[in-house]
Amino acid sequence: MLESFGTLEEGESLVRLTVAEALSASGKRAEAMAAIASARAALLARADKLSDPTWRERFLRDVPDNARTLELARQWVGG
Repeated sequence: MLESFGTLEEGESLVRLTVAEALSASGKRAEAMAAIASARAALLARADKLSDPTWRERFLRDVPDNARTLELARQWVGG
């Protein structure tokens, strides 16, 4: 569903994370896993645009929504 809208200027990680968590809370585990995998892929694609490795790491680790997305992706789908 989110892919049909393209990307957002700001808050994309939060929107994708919230969708995944809402699906999980609703008992829709398979859909939640797919949503968090998609969120992780979109996040990593954005991170890859940062040429400085230090900024890339900070973007992934220090932005709470990004860090939570990666943590849930590890827990729910591995990797």
